[in-house]
Amino acid sequence: MSVQTSGGGAVRDVVAATKDYYDGPADEIYRHIWGENIHIGYFDSPEESLRDAMKRSNERMAEGVDLGADATVLDVGSGYGALARFLASRYGCDVVASNISERELEWGRELTAEQGLDDKVRFEWADFHDLPFSADAFDFYWSQEAFLHAADKATVLTEAHRVLKPGGAIVFTDLLVRDGTPEADRERIYERVKSPDMWDTGAYLAALDSAGFAIETHEDWSGNVAPTYAWVRDQLELRRDWFEDRIGREAVDRTSAALQFWVDAADAGRIGWEYFVARSH
Repeated sequence: MSVQTSGGGAVRDVVAATKDYYDGPADEIYRHIWGENIHIGYFDSPEESLRDAMKRSNERMAEGVDLGADATVLDVGSGYGALARFLASRYGCDVVASNISERELEWGRELTAEQGLDDKVRFEWADFHDLPFSADAFDFYWSQEAFLHAADKATVLTEAHRVLKPGGAIVFTDLLVRDGTPEADRERIYERVKSPDMWDTGAYLAALDSAGFAIETHEDWSGNVAPTYAWVRDQLELRRDWFEDRIGREAVDRTSAALQFWVDAADAGRIGWEYFVARSH
């Protein structure tokens, strides 16, 4: 897929749609199935829980860089802040957790205060297309499965480079739609997460280079996509009556079918998940 950009109006529309998605019925499913960590899990075995696999995702991401207590980290698309709290508690670094969902920011602040980490982690509303932070402000720019929501991914990566100090690193994972995926399947994949466009590996590598980054680490973790979404769908069906009372049968049916389609698409090699570390230069 080619690297595409969008006008300001299109970006605003996508940001609004993404916010509505995460502030809507999806919030119930994320909170009560995924929990405070809402990302893809890195599984060691098919029997383990998604929560354990997600914890391992955080650990594997952090292994790719040298983090210390003096590091400043911007976590973009932070969800409820589980990754930010992990980095602050494990490494002692200061983290700004940014997001566009007010519901997620609110619960993230509550969880962080409960865990006694609000002196190390602060939450701010921010759109990653136009970050409200000064240039050269952070040592690390972190993101998990958030770029798929970007209307203009090239601009997002350029903004990442702007807010990083010289020699700083961008560390991210994202869900990819493989080149050659039939358009009808691509649209069904996008529909579940209200994504405007999802890239494959080549588009990211080209855009990172254009934004001024040099790749240090790049790994394919795609085998974890189907187990993650299968686990979530199984939990949804096990608790179907409870979720129907909360968000309605239609929403549960629609979500269950979409999750199964993602499992099938991942098994067919159409949805990937990859890990990138790139250094600003």
